[in-house]
Amino acid sequence: MNVIALDGADNSGKTTQLRLLRRATGDEVRIGGSVHHYQPRWPRLSGAELAHWWFTESRSEELVTLLLDGYRRRLDALTDRPGWVVLDRGLATVEASCVASVMLKDDRSARDAEAMVAEVRAEVLGASAPEPYSVLLGLGPASEGAALSVGRERGADERYARYQYLLHTALETRRNRHSAVIEADRADIVAVQNQFRSHVSQVGLQVRPLLGDVRRVIGLGGMSESGKSSAGEYLRRRFATTRLKLGYLIELAAARHGLADPYGEEPRLLAELVVDELDRYAHAHYYLLDYTIESLHRPDITSELKRLLGKRLDVVYLDASPQVRARRSLVDPAALAHNDEVKRARGADRIAATCDLLVDNSGPRPDLELVLDRLMNGATARPAAPALRVTDPLELAAPTPLRHAAATALHGIRTALGDRLLLFAVAGSVGFGTADPELSDLDVLVVVEPGCTSDLAAELVRLRGELDPKLGITVLTRHELLMQRCDSRTYSALYSLGQGRIGCQYVSADLELPEFTRTQRHQRTIEYLARTLHEIRRPLLGVETSPYRLYKSVLNAAKMLLRLAGVEETDPAAISAEFERMFPARGRARIPDRAEYRELGLDEIAAVASSVLHWFEEYLATDPAPTSADLAPLTAV
Repeated sequence: MNVIALDGADNSGKTTQLRLLRRATGDEVRIGGSVHHYQPRWPRLSGAELAHWWFTESRSEELVTLLLDGYRRRLDALTDRPGWVVLDRGLATVEASCVASVMLKDDRSARDAEAMVAEVRAEVLGASAPEPYSVLLGLGPASEGAALSVGRERGADERYARYQYLLHTALETRRNRHSAVIEADRADIVAVQNQFRSHVSQVGLQVRPLLGDVRRVIGLGGMSESGKSSAGEYLRRRFATTRLKLGYLIELAAARHGLADPYGEEPRLLAELVVDELDRYAHAHYYLLDYTIESLHRPDITSELKRLLGKRLDVVYLDASPQVRARRSLVDPAALAHNDEVKRARGADRIAATCDLLVDNSGPRPDLELVLDRLMNGATARPAAPALRVTDPLELAAPTPLRHAAATALHGIRTALGDRLLLFAVAGSVGFGTADPELSDLDVLVVVEPGCTSDLAAELVRLRGELDPKLGITVLTRHELLMQRCDSRTYSALYSLGQGRIGCQYVSADLELPEFTRTQRHQRTIEYLARTLHEIRRPLLGVETSPYRLYKSVLNAAKMLLRLAGVEETDPAAISAEFERMFPARGRARIPDRAEYRELGLDEIAAVASSVLHWFEEYLATDPAPTSADLAPLTAV
């Protein structure tokens, strides 16, 4: 018998969790509802009349017998054929309800009530009735759990509150009878659902996680012309989020479930259907991780979505003055006023009172982008990358002069800036261990607190007069790092730091590197390649350069194309060999390695650069076959 019971006190979320499970499993699972639906002798009462009968008119033995007999009848009705059965309230919850009712009705002690319920159970179910695999939704200690249950009930009186406390206490004494316990007061609804699915998989009911591939959802609300679409598009371009419309998800749900008026449904149900459609979309597009949903226009649905998704959802309300919105509008003032009236009737403006982030978007576009950057990379962002690998500069895999130069630079900059220095990392060929003693420069990345430019400049003048290798430095402030405001080359170095491919030589204890994703890095690599081709083209058009600088640009172009193809190489000889292997082309000059480069003059390097540039121009101008991503439906618009 494949039976699973979901136990818990009133208003612990059992019914919601079973609805979510049912949508994922369909006919594979039969859901057993309340036991009184299977009890023909149950009185046809509801509301206050049922409560009066339950707690006042009925005899305790009668009530307990009806509940336990209803449990037996439900089990018999649902297990008459093979398949999975999931019960709303298992035997432990039914018993606990009986015990709490008897204590309240007859003013009996817990011991006497337990004895009476055990006696009736033996008569109705047998002395050793089997218990199914059961999962308990806990709400914390009895007093706290009862308060939560009562707080979620409309019009609860003192008697109901007392009953809930007794029910939670009786369930607590049965805690060890459950196969698993989920602390439902500590997680959002989707997280509880996924814990439930994980537990039932232990007995063979396999259900994939709900929103398992979804990392983050940004819900965008606001009045007309407040900037919702601009925010969604910026997040798509900068952070590779996928844009979806709330109306699109509701239309899908309405078509799937035959809802003529989906907005007439209960907000809780409609929010669950929206999450279900998002889950289906995300499962079909498993490679998409972050989403924006436009436009949140009803506070009741928004609050239900927040209950479902918890911290996975950030509700952002964009506000702007009427004058600014009128100036941005493409419709006449009367049409804009009508749109506002419709949105206010739905409560769109009230979302501002409960949102996670309220943005005044009356200013210029960069102001909005900075706020969105902080949202994505700040305290509410995804978990930070693992702790950085710290290496002593004298232990770098580099020639001795470069190692000593790195140690000298670190000592000098730390002395000059003190605790305003947050990060010092040797990047480039020295950091990757591929430095050439004759050709390589010392490239350093530092992160500092704002206002350090003058002191750092003075120290760099001193260091450049003292060091033999050429010192190149890139400087970011803490906030620029947090918001990832850097060029593509610096982004690549930061990504390598986060991946542990290179180490840093100093990092402040309170600095955390934000997460640099593969998707973002792919886009930055495309930008880096474009910049590198521009650097190759400039000297060929007559801008003065050095032979090594031109050679490095050619080598970097090959490295970027290899990276886009999924191959990561840093050694010049390996880049040259791998590029020729993966992108063979007749008539194109081969990229020399460093040993070969030393034998070439500027004209010969320029000839190689010109040949490679011409190949890149033709390669990038080709029209490749469309990919699945190119053919994806434009549902995000």
